Amino acid sequence: QGSKQLLNNYPVYITSKQWDEAVNSSKKDGRRLLRYLIRFVFTTDELKYSCGLGKRKRSVQSGETGPERRPLDPVKVTCLREFIRMHCTSNPDWWMPSEEQINKVFSDAVGHARQGRAVGTFLHNGNSYYEGTDHTGSHDEVFNRGMQDGSGD
Repeated sequence: QGSKQLLNNYPVYITSKQWDEAVNSSKKDGRRLLRYLIRFVFTTDELKYSCGLGKRKRSVQSGETGPERRPLDPVKVTCLREFIRMHCTSNPDWWMPSEEQINKVFSDAVGHARQGRAVGTFLHNGNSYYEGTDHTGSHDEVFNRGMQDGSGD
């Protein structure tokens, strides 16, 4: 199950199996495809502890304490954006999302990760918010075999 490099000039890889799953599950919708790729390329922790694309200024009144959130890895983000555009351009029957829609998929992914759900999977055991408890260890590894750069936990 070799690795598929998404774009030649980016060091971003997923397995062939992940690619098949993403394409088969996306129903020719670029936004869905992006949602899968985000889940394969970023760890839950990367998503959870990021400030997404870093576009929104942090609101002062939210009184957030804790570590400063970093934007998602710009290399991976750019790679995914370019890849979705390229894929939808070369497959005209695919729906090409707009810039805004692409940004929304990223911010949704971050929101889901913070709620303790993997993007696009619904693991509620009756309780949708797991702030502060990290129960994502086990299913995380499944998505990130061969892609850990040591930044997790």
